[in-house]
Amino acid sequence: MTPGDLAAYDRPPYWQPPEPRRTPREWALDVLLPWRLASRIYGPYRMMRMSASGVAAVAGAELLDPLLQPLATQLVAQTLDPLVERLMWARALFGLGVILLVVRLANGTSADELFKDSFGDSIVLLVTGPIALLLACVSLVLLARAGTRRRVGRLVARPLFTGVVTFAGFLLMAESNPGAYIGNLAGLRLLMATWVPAFTLPTVYLIHRNSFAVRGHPLVRPLVAVLLVWLTLIGHVTLVDTKGATTSGAGALAGLLVGPVGVTVTALIELVRLRRRHRVGFRGPLPPLPGRAPRGTRPGV
Repeated sequence: MTPGDLAAYDRPPYWQPPEPRRTPREWALDVLLPWRLASRIYGPYRMMRMSASGVAAVAGAELLDPLLQPLATQLVAQTLDPLVERLMWARALFGLGVILLVVRLANGTSADELFKDSFGDSIVLLVTGPIALLLACVSLVLLARAGTRRRVGRLVARPLFTGVVTFAGFLLMAESNPGAYIGNLAGLRLLMATWVPAFTLPTVYLIHRNSFAVRGHPLVRPLVAVLLVWLTLIGHVTLVDTKGATTSGAGALAGLLVGPVGVTVTALIELVRLRRRHRVGFRGPLPPLPGRAPRGTRPGV
């Protein structure tokens, strides 16, 4: 390990600028609007994208005006590769089983069966998510270079904590009886009946899109995505589709497998992109290519 190995973890895409402090009004909106709360916990629906010219302009402004330095650093750090952004959107569609849904609709599956299977898959996802996170995060820590594993452990702590809290919340809801506390308050029951689905649906989408990996190690997202979708497939076959309704016939089987395969392909493309463009390796940050400076150097590093 060299001093540069640790210093590289203080630069994007590993290091991310601190989140801006939210006002009381923003906190209130996050609680009242479930889709906003889901985005706060599981990541944005769409990340900021800047062209190469935009990044260069920001960097030039940083050199001219020191007051713009924090803003420029934050903008460059949050810039996402446009290809990765498109991959995340496609991966979410594959992970949600959109292809399987189309196949089942074409085979005449009733809406009631589709709803039951979708609800069952959401429950399976909340169970397999923490397992996928644990496997991916532990692997990244073990693969890291000696002397940097503590730093990598801090980079995977937030995604792992998010997954554990998600699983704990699911267990709490499964074991408790909210109706016993709500009683006869019809208005509150109606609010919960609308708030919970409005929170669950974007949560499931954002889990597939961001893989719990907000502000975490850049390799957490593609690794968790692959593990999550295959574990969910196993859970779907063994727990939800116990009669084999979606695996009967070559077309149905292809519809069942196209989602996991699509997620795996997009994750492999992202892994290659992170390695070649952002110099992110499983053992740690890779040295910059000849004639190319490290991307997004953090001030003071």
